[in-house]
Amino acid sequence: MSFYVFIAVCVLGVDFLLYVMFQWMYGDKRREIERKLAACREGGKVRPFVRGRVTEERLQRVRERMKERAARLA
Repeated sequence: MSFYVFIAVCVLGVDFLLYVMFQWMYGDKRREIERKLAACREGGKVRPFVRGRVTEERLQRVRERMKERAARLA
């Protein structure tokens, strides 16, 4: 009888460790991406797949550079 209890505790322990491992590997990443996508869908300024912080100043500088390059090509 005690052998069966020991096996049951071992199986539950392994299940718990697998759960913790998967949460550690995939839990935070999924939540972060889902949060960014939800903010993007709601019209927020967050862009989910752009590295670095995207500020209005940075976007304005990029737009100005694009206008300058387009003017040079025209």
